[in-house]
Amino acid sequence: MEGNSDPSNPFAWTMSKSKISNMKKSLALLITLAFIGPSLSVPAFAAVKAGATCKTMGEIKTVSGFKYTCTKSGKKLTWNKGVAIKMPTPTPQKIIFRPWATQFETELMIRTALDSTNNYFGKVVPDSKYEIFIDKELPESDRIWIAKMLDYSNGAFKSLENKEIKVFAGTSHEWSKSTLSSMNLWMGSPGGPYPCSDGKLDVLCVDKNLILLITKNPSQTYWTVLYRSAPAHEFFHTIQYFLTGPQFTVHGGPMTDLSSKRIPRWLIEGSANYFGYYMVEKMGFYSYQQGRRIQVELNYTKDYSAPLSEHDYLANPTLDPYGIGQAATEYIIASVGFESLLNIFKYTNSEGNFSAGFKKATGIEINDFYSKFEEARSSFHIGP
Repeated sequence: MEGNSDPSNPFAWTMSKSKISNMKKSLALLITLAFIGPSLSVPAFAAVKAGATCKTMGEIKTVSGFKYTCTKSGKKLTWNKGVAIKMPTPTPQKIIFRPWATQFETELMIRTALDSTNNYFGKVVPDSKYEIFIDKELPESDRIWIAKMLDYSNGAFKSLENKEIKVFAGTSHEWSKSTLSSMNLWMGSPGGPYPCSDGKLDVLCVDKNLILLITKNPSQTYWTVLYRSAPAHEFFHTIQYFLTGPQFTVHGGPMTDLSSKRIPRWLIEGSANYFGYYMVEKMGFYSYQQGRRIQVELNYTKDYSAPLSEHDYLANPTLDPYGIGQAATEYIIASVGFESLLNIFKYTNSEGNFSAGFKKATGIEINDFYSKFEEARSSFHIGP
């Protein structure tokens, strides 16, 4: 029994001999474990890093983006300096324009159309095999850039074996009248005082394989993006003539017996507009977007609010077909490609009417196209 051996001291206690003996043994055991404890732990190895020792020749370890290899250096095995592991760069997912989409980013549609056009033409070899007649009053600098644009346009469509065209570029209506008359040629109204003109305004005109460019006051400030596109714009009309055949008319007169073959003005002028601004960018004069903004997005003088189908001189001669037709052309090319755009003209000829030609070229009925265009109107950025 344990007891207090000193009654005057309440904290003084006595213990049995067996208790004291057990405590001594426990203390000895703890001291022993304190000394031998470290030897019971798992041996530590050197960290994998350049120059540190390793155990197995050829062993490979990957640490923090580096691959280390155990190599022999003298008599020791050490990790080499390591090689950085190149992580694969994730490929961004390409956003693709969905054919006949009714909601899309305008820039995506435009870029898809331009890329398709580039792919169709491939590497163009400029071709000057056409006749050009130039007014001596036209500045040399203008002759150079006009010829450059025509050479490229002619080379781009060389595969179509278009008839050789004649281009007349001058600064006055008197010059155009005398030049064409001397060759027994005429453009526009047979009874008009001047080719395609009443003599008051500049003329950008085409008739089958004839192109007339009359600028009464040419200068550096005159050649805006709109006028820079003119040679290519008018050249594209000759391609339309070639593909569609003799029933084709640019100026939209009545065609009683051939009315079913008649191509609407929004497509005639819109596709020529598109090609003209495409060529402006190709020649490095302006960007395609600069031309589009002026003609399609910021044209405050034009009312594009009416349905696309009404932008045709026979349907409504007061509506301008150029800008809205350009947006419609982009839509067609982005959806089915530039070649399909050309095939609309080609198949209108072979199928005998525009509706059948449009369906064969694009895979969609013309009325369905009109419906989709109107549904997608907010995505085109047409008008202010």
